[in-house]
Amino acid sequence: MSLDCRLVDVNSDIFTDILRLNSEVFPSNELVAPINLSNNIYANDENLSIFSFYNDNEFVGYSAIYSYENISYLAFLAVCVKYQGRGFGGLILEILKSNFSQIVLEIESLDPKATDYLQRVKRSKFYNNHGFKDSGYKISYCKMTYSIYSNFEFDSKQFIDMFNLFKSKNYFDFKFE
Repeated sequence: MSLDCRLVDVNSDIFTDILRLNSEVFPSNELVAPINLSNNIYANDENLSIFSFYNDNEFVGYSAIYSYENISYLAFLAVCVKYQGRGFGGLILEILKSNFSQIVLEIESLDPKATDYLQRVKRSKFYNNHGFKDSGYKISYCKMTYSIYSNFEFDSKQFIDMFNLFKSKNYFDFKFE
């Protein structure tokens, strides 16, 4: 199994498919921050790269990476529902890791009281299996708390600086723990 990776222009037809996929696989509160793809200001940010992935010319999923200094923030990774559980998400991560050496991402904190706790555990295991570790740090914004994972020795200062940049460009307050 192999995937074709393409850089996405936000004015292309595939970008509409990406926005539709977002609404299918992400809760609405996770689509507003820190990178809101439906807002052209963020989608056109020169530091944001959006990639679409294809298997035999059929759209499988996408990722959005924000580059800041020497880290790459994986803002979104989504696989079409019909392709989930078939190894495509892991393959996308491997492609990203071969192009971006220091990736940081966040997942919902593993709160046993959360209604989707088992899904969160599954997501954490998925990233662990692909070389990402929980940094021990958390970030809260838009009434959600996320655990920060990375595939390198996590640099909290750079991460905070990046989120301060996001804050200065637009949007919301955050709390780093």
